[in-house]
Amino acid sequence: MIPSLGNFSLWLALFFSIFQFIISHKKNKHSVLQFNKIATNGLLLCVLISFFSLMYSHVVSDFSVTNVFQNSHTTKPLLYKISGVWGNHEGSMLLWILVLSIFNYFIYKLYNQKNYIFISKSLEVQAIITIGFLFFIIFTSNPFERMIPAPPNGLGFNPLLQDPALAIHPPLLYIGYVGFSAAFSFSVATMSVSAKEKIPWYTYIKPFALVAWTFLSVGIAFGSIWAYYELGWGGWWFWDPVENASFMPWLLGTALVHSLITVEKRKSLQSWVLLLSILAFLLSVIGTFLVRSGILTSVHTFALDPARGVYILTFITLLGGYSLILFAIKSKNFLNKHYFSFFSREGAILVNNVLMITVCASVFLGTIYPLLIEVFSNNKISVGEPYFNSTTIPIMIPAILVMGIGPMLSWNKVNTTKILKKSFPSVLLSIIISGIFFWVYRHYNILGLAGIVLAFWIMSNILLALTQQLIAKNNKFIQDSTPKYSSGMIMAHLGIALLILGITGSSMWQKEKIMRMKTSDNTTIHNYNIIFKEINKIRGSNYIALQGNFWIYDKKNNIIAKLKPENRVYPVTNNTTTEASIHTNLLRDLYIVLGEGDINNGWVIRIYYNPLVIWIWIGAFMIFLGGLFSIKNSLKFIKRLTL
Repeated sequence: MIPSLGNFSLWLALFFSIFQFIISHKKNKHSVLQFNKIATNGLLLCVLISFFSLMYSHVVSDFSVTNVFQNSHTTKPLLYKISGVWGNHEGSMLLWILVLSIFNYFIYKLYNQKNYIFISKSLEVQAIITIGFLFFIIFTSNPFERMIPAPPNGLGFNPLLQDPALAIHPPLLYIGYVGFSAAFSFSVATMSVSAKEKIPWYTYIKPFALVAWTFLSVGIAFGSIWAYYELGWGGWWFWDPVENASFMPWLLGTALVHSLITVEKRKSLQSWVLLLSILAFLLSVIGTFLVRSGILTSVHTFALDPARGVYILTFITLLGGYSLILFAIKSKNFLNKHYFSFFSREGAILVNNVLMITVCASVFLGTIYPLLIEVFSNNKISVGEPYFNSTTIPIMIPAILVMGIGPMLSWNKVNTTKILKKSFPSVLLSIIISGIFFWVYRHYNILGLAGIVLAFWIMSNILLALTQQLIAKNNKFIQDSTPKYSSGMIMAHLGIALLILGITGSSMWQKEKIMRMKTSDNTTIHNYNIIFKEINKIRGSNYIALQGNFWIYDKKNNIIAKLKPENRVYPVTNNTTTEASIHTNLLRDLYIVLGEGDINNGWVIRIYYNPLVIWIWIGAFMIFLGGLFSIKNSLKFIKRLTL
């Protein structure tokens, strides 16, 4: 009964999305407003019913539903029955459509008497996107397909996904991906409506772009944390193709939110906003294609059905082709009418836009090139960390330099000599702090030096900028000439600095030991003595495990931690996973993984010393907070527009 209701609701949602598309063409204002209210509310309600119908089927273990049979088991814990709804291809697409319907609803809520043509066009574009994904899920990936008779039990669930992070990571990413759909729709609407419509279109894009970028940032961070402790290789980023698929729209989203600030303040870079809105969403959909096409192997892939990949690729081609052709025709109407100096805040943002796009293009090439080689020559090649590090790092260094000086620059034009004098204290401060840092760690290399200096360069400039703003606040003579800084920008930039600090420390100074150890054996890593005390068998809710007990002593022979890594076996799926055990403080992580072995020959043990890695997560959290503050301020402004 419930699965049938869910399937019917999907078809009804398709009807409402088509209805929304048709009604958005109407000229009668009253009809458009009333019928779009019915369409947007009906669409959201139907998708909610469908989503919770699938969740109910998972919770009660209704194995007559193929999706439940393939991805669940009666012994599966309740938390993973719920989060497992989107831990598979069909369910994840339903979550995608749910988030899309929510954003669609909020776009409708922006209606007022002045902007109804603009909002109607935006809803028309949003309806096209929704129709495309609903057709995809109904005809190629229906989560409510039935099995008759129903099997007595399911096939189980991927053990790597049986983690609380599954409840957080995908929804955050989808808010990011789908959030760019609103920016895309507004951009297409901006280029489509009559030039006579004097709508501040960029103010509508800004909150949605900020939401997308903010949640994509924290979603990537959660995924990185998950990979760090779950996969057992001691790292937090692998340049996996699907990791890259989330990183690319984040790069363009970063450029987009900065361009929006410029448009808002100076009416410059309008064409940049339109183009970046289009590309950010298209890259988000390309990520969906990579995950579901079957053309790559990744821990993130959900489906291996080429037919699904062909559908999504066709959809991307049509959507991207139309929007980019429209941009090519209409972009001349949005060229800069206000000229600015290269040495200005607008100039700094423009330079960073170019650098972000260049990094994005480099990552895109490294991700797609092996796939193209395999398609056209049937040869397999891999593009890994050496390529991505060698192409992205040299570009990111000048981008970070510009980001550091950006807060000190004024709009339109600045006195370069004056800025150089003002920045001298921050340069000196960053060098001094970096020198102290390297003296403490006593480990030198060029990339490590560059990363640390850049991190403290950003921090020093933020401190200097805040000091200048405080002085200006109490001095009316210099108040007008001093740049203003929002709390959101300050927190996000500080988060980037901490992120760079963590990335540099964990990448440059990581220490690793791989050995075979028996109980009572000991080893050392970076002045820490580690003793393998014992190993025990334990039983979880749906797994059995060997759990090691490792005692950690500092150089004064004081015990500082007891780590208990596990080697788990899931009988239902006959899969083995490792659960790392980590001791964390502000300076480093001690990370232990228990591998295969036995009591006679010992066990393979991997031990990592990861300096400063926690600052990656702290930095990401600061970026998230900065994004939330910026969203709050943007929503206040757009609320005034819609009154």
